[in-house]
Amino acid sequence: MDTMTNSSNGNRGNIVVNTQPNSTPVPIDWAALGAVTGYNPREAKDLRLWIVGPSGEGKTTFISSIPDHVILDFDDGANGIPNGRAIRIRICDYKHYIAVTDKLIDEAKRKTWRMGHRVSFDTVDEWVDLIQSRLETEKDVPDITEFGSRGHGWALIKGRCWSRLKALEQAGYTWSCIGHMTSKTETNPVDHKERTVLRESVFPSFAKKITTKSDFKLTIYSLSQTVEKKEKRKMGDGRIIEVPGGTETVNTYYADSFTTAAREGKSRAVPAMDRKIEIPLVGGWDVFAEHYNNAVRIEKEKKHFLKG
Repeated sequence: MDTMTNSSNGNRGNIVVNTQPNSTPVPIDWAALGAVTGYNPREAKDLRLWIVGPSGEGKTTFISSIPDHVILDFDDGANGIPNGRAIRIRICDYKHYIAVTDKLIDEAKRKTWRMGHRVSFDTVDEWVDLIQSRLETEKDVPDITEFGSRGHGWALIKGRCWSRLKALEQAGYTWSCIGHMTSKTETNPVDHKERTVLRESVFPSFAKKITTKSDFKLTIYSLSQTVEKKEKRKMGDGRIIEVPGGTETVNTYYADSFTTAAREGKSRAVPAMDRKIEIPLVGGWDVFAEHYNNAVRIEKEKKHFLKG
């Protein structure tokens, strides 16, 4: 650790950590307690992700491309992904869920070998259903969402889910939450007209909690385009020409953070990053991470981070 002696601002003789130019030096005893200064964004591998999108358009495929990673598969949807890098665990029931997460936490705390740096919940919709069923059994009620008053039942579900995710985070894991989107009808409070919008299908207060705590909210989706195929044909004189060969549908996949980049303040760390990124069906994480790392590099190279 680089250190120097700071003799100004009342800190005469206090040893401080060498910091970035034009930033306030941090005394070494405060640095030991976690005090930092300057531009220190999370590495791509540490980002907390909230990944949503319509069913069947690439969410699980995207997260399966993230290395050093364990997927808690509540949806039984990760077993058909080609070229996946993640370890997946099909969660069978509540007892199995607790056993798996307890083991992950225990291994991290004991600093023994562990299966991954990231834990993903795929999907939060099925995760919530599992917790809801468990709470209904514990409280002996037919519908926990009607338990108590003023949304108390929903708060119990959110609290039970989040306490387990938080325990994993405190043990040293980062996380991803994956959720379905569905069409919903909303009434505009100004003109009272109805409109159809895409929203997370998990209940709103939980979706808001994940959005607030995540570093990125990505919408994964695909757009279809019909293109004309070309076929090569050999002519009688030996020439090879291209001729129309019918049409085919081509899907282009995107990771889009535009909806929350400004509104939720999720663009603060990397303002130069593209908000809509075209990603391949296989290896989407590598493309996203490259865009993120480039945006971080641009910020670090800006004038106020340079000496002089």
